Amino acid sequence: MPLNHPGEVEHYAFFSAHLGARFQSAGLRVQFHYNQESGIHFAIQPPEEYAESIIKGLSDGLARYFPSFPDSGSVWIKEVVVHDIDSSQAAFYRAGLLVMSQAFALAESVASDIRTADSA
Repeated sequence: MPLNHPGEVEHYAFFSAHLGARFQSAGLRVQFHYNQESGIHFAIQPPEEYAESIIKGLSDGLARYFPSFPDSGSVWIKEVVVHDIDSSQAAFYRAGLLVMSQAFALAESVASDIRTADSA
């Protein structure tokens, strides 16, 4: 059974990939809440050229890893790490997917520990 949310947690993910002569990089810090305005929100103002890619990466990540994320749930973007040369829209999309993957991995690990303890 898929998990429907990662809990009240904060995650930070930094994505960096070597692309021949240069890098592609981006970082995001997000918090999950269940008692605030639902949806995905910026607590800080990101560079305008990356905002749409950040939202798309987080939305696609939620759909992939938490398909039944509660309607009352929210994701708050608390930090956007931009490199003047290496950041791009593609990098921020990947950082959004990565932070959701990280949240899923932690939630799954906790659920697995609980299942193991229950069966002992």
